[in-house]
Amino acid sequence: MLVQIVIGVLLLLVVGLLATYVLRPGRSPAEDARTAAAIGSMDEAQVEADERREEKRSAAALL
Repeated sequence: MLVQIVIGVLLLLVVGLLATYVLRPGRSPAEDARTAAAIGSMDEAQVEADERREEKRSAAALL
């Protein structure tokens, strides 16, 4: 009997946490995807900038 109560309480807790995550205000899976895409674009731009900077350093070192 006690085990069933504990299991029930744990299940309610898990369902509550999932509902809180899914229903969190101001955030949607689409927004999360856009944020991830924006971060990926920024990372790519940073890599390109680092490559250009390294090319300039190499060219300057050859002079």
